[in-house]
Amino acid sequence: MKFFRKLYNLVLFKILPRSIYTIYQNYCYNTNTQNYPVIGEHVHLNPPLFLCPKMVELESYTRLQTGVHIIASEKQKVRIKKYTSISAETIIIPGSHIPTVGLPQFLSYTGINDVNGTLIIPEDVWVGARCIILPKAKIGRGCVVAAGSIVNKTYPPYSVIAGSPAKIIAVRFTLEQIIKHEESLYNQEERLNKTYLQSLFDNEYKDLRVIGTERISDEDIALLKSMKEKLNI
Repeated sequence: MKFFRKLYNLVLFKILPRSIYTIYQNYCYNTNTQNYPVIGEHVHLNPPLFLCPKMVELESYTRLQTGVHIIASEKQKVRIKKYTSISAETIIIPGSHIPTVGLPQFLSYTGINDVNGTLIIPEDVWVGARCIILPKAKIGRGCVVAAGSIVNKTYPPYSVIAGSPAKIIAVRFTLEQIIKHEESLYNQEERLNKTYLQSLFDNEYKDLRVIGTERISDEDIALLKSMKEKLNI
């Protein structure tokens, strides 16, 4: 068995052209759920993906669209929680480097004076296309991140953020809609505290427009119910 493994590695990494290996890595290896240390059910991995699977943890019902980049060293991780979707060509960076005397940038890949950690993207977040998520980003549950945003600080749950750097421009739902939405997706112990949510609307979300709706056609209600039953959501 060891002989065949060595032969496999020799052919894949040494004999085949670099371009063939790159195609295999981005289209095959990175989309194989068995290569991820933590991965849930019904995860969608759409190639090509530019990442190292062992640095990434994916909960159930998550999606990485084509061209997503996750740039992480061995001591850095990204955890994406359930119901979250990362759109095409988004870049996620969980760590950084401290400028160090005598250390040229060319050798920054060595891990010397890295700032390591785990970047968590919580439940039910939509990250639009070509966003950049930086190490200090702390995105709240249910956030919507507009395409092309640079995310580098803390954002409360269900906020809609946009820009470079991203700032709050709207709220996803009304308070009543958030409570209803949470009841449909989460167990009692998982739901956000109503007092906390009320404080957000009294302070962070005062006078902001709401982008979400409860209106849905009978046809779409039936479709949604069917999909939830199929996926056991």
